[in-house]
Amino acid sequence: MNQKYTRFLIVGTLLVIFFVQAVTSMLQKSPTADEAAHHIATGYSFLKTRDFRLNSTAPPLMEELSAVPLLFMNDLRLPLDHPSWAEIQRTEFGRQFLFVDNVDKVDRIVFWSRVPIVLTGVFLGFLVFLWSSRLYGFKSGVFALFLYAFSPTILAHTRLVTMDMGASCLIFLAVFCFYLYCKNPSFGNLILAGVAFGLAQLSKYTAVYLYLLYLVFFLLIWFFSKRDFMAEYKIGRNIKKFLFGIIFIFLIGSFIVFCGYLFEMKPLLLNDIDVVEKIVFFEGFITKVFGSNSEWLKEKFISFALNQPIPFSTYIMGFLGASNQTLVEHKFVPMIFGNYNPDGWRYYYIIVFLLKTSFSVLMLLIIAILFSRGLKKDRMSELFITIPVILLMMLTMLSVLQLGVRYILPIYPFLFVYISKIANVNIQDNKGFIQRRLVYILILFFGFCHLFSSVKVFPHYLPYFNILAGGPGNGYKYLTRVNTDLGQGLKGLARYLEKNKIKNVKLSYWGFAPPEIYNINYLPIKDIEKEIPSKEVYAISVHQIDEYKWAKKYKPKCMIGYAIFIYDFRFVNYMIEKKVG
Repeated sequence: MNQKYTRFLIVGTLLVIFFVQAVTSMLQKSPTADEAAHHIATGYSFLKTRDFRLNSTAPPLMEELSAVPLLFMNDLRLPLDHPSWAEIQRTEFGRQFLFVDNVDKVDRIVFWSRVPIVLTGVFLGFLVFLWSSRLYGFKSGVFALFLYAFSPTILAHTRLVTMDMGASCLIFLAVFCFYLYCKNPSFGNLILAGVAFGLAQLSKYTAVYLYLLYLVFFLLIWFFSKRDFMAEYKIGRNIKKFLFGIIFIFLIGSFIVFCGYLFEMKPLLLNDIDVVEKIVFFEGFITKVFGSNSEWLKEKFISFALNQPIPFSTYIMGFLGASNQTLVEHKFVPMIFGNYNPDGWRYYYIIVFLLKTSFSVLMLLIIAILFSRGLKKDRMSELFITIPVILLMMLTMLSVLQLGVRYILPIYPFLFVYISKIANVNIQDNKGFIQRRLVYILILFFGFCHLFSSVKVFPHYLPYFNILAGGPGNGYKYLTRVNTDLGQGLKGLARYLEKNKIKNVKLSYWGFAPPEIYNINYLPIKDIEKEIPSKEVYAISVHQIDEYKWAKKYKPKCMIGYAIFIYDFRFVNYMIEKKVG
């Protein structure tokens, strides 16, 4: 068989395997709280009304993309006549759309909304292969794609209608296109870099850090422009042209953002949430900056914000809201190793990375760092795949929004490309033959372990924890519970109840979807039962397990997707099942 077709078959097979894993696993999961309350109905409303009033926490691109398949479902009803639309109550609007007006179509809506995100994940996998093979050769490209395709962390989020996979893909694409422009500063590469930059800005506000990242690259290329290893970077020969090129990329990106909001022109505070609170905030800010004699300025600014249409108004207000939530507002109390701290920890996301990343990937990363001198590499090109990781992790230390691994998801594609260079360890010169052979054996061993850990946890990718945390069954003890449960376990619970012929269950569920749509007959749990259980079957979401004092004494009979714990007190000495449903 022709070598070209053989390579195409290998890459295509890995991408198909990735797609199949994502689709087959997502079919077994109910809509998560974020999907149902915030994203699915919101994206559909964007496309149907061209009104972005429900968009207060993220740019619209991924929500718009996920809603495209819904345009072909002609029987959907959008509850624009419900008070939640006029009052800009996004959560209630989402509930009305999914669980009232279209309740008989919930599974279809959720499935087709997820498909574009899965395809985004497939595209990102191809990009990972493309950049790695460009840097280190075909073998490394395949290895990077292998690590990506069987990453539980990636698979967990490529099945969900959230911003995170889109942001990871488009940030990676933006940096890759910028890298191509720096090596060959043609007009075509400049336009491509600008469009990719703009798409990244439309995916999630995390991508704002690209402004800082590009300036860091500008300074590095300027500083190293005379070094030998910069010979391939033609842009370094004309620093003034490079600077104007970056500015032009930013301008193109801004135009793409304007297009993404469908050329919206409106006042800052029109159709915005919490308008009164924002007016108070702006007035307080103006007073703080300009002093108490600023009544005229406050009046003019508030009048401007309420009446003057401007471009980017929704984007600006959303960015301010997201920044407040990320840097100022302590809305959620994070947890590490069972300890809660309202102020959080600077190193929170480092712990998240160490516990939620495949142990094999961690070991391979260490090997790549330790043996990097003996491997084929391009020093400047490696800065393009390492600095984005370092800078983003540094910025997370400023965040008070300390929740799930999805907030650092964009680092993973870069890490897979960096690690993939060790696939060349067996083709170096004759020095250190034994050392290289040992490294090659370790690569094979950890690669197999990576594959095994992914297959073993299928289809429960979201609550994946590595062996440092004792596996997915113990992860809820170590990190904030959103790393384990987003309300995705109702389908699994329904299957368990049906299989075991349990007609009624005492349910304490953390999520947004109504259990009754999956034919779950549940009874409320009385406060006294949190102290002493009745002779009933209990299903407790991991988010609420700490409320039940007896939960520490009894092991669950079953763990539904590691997210819902089953306790059967109908018999005094019930058997403890180790099987996870």
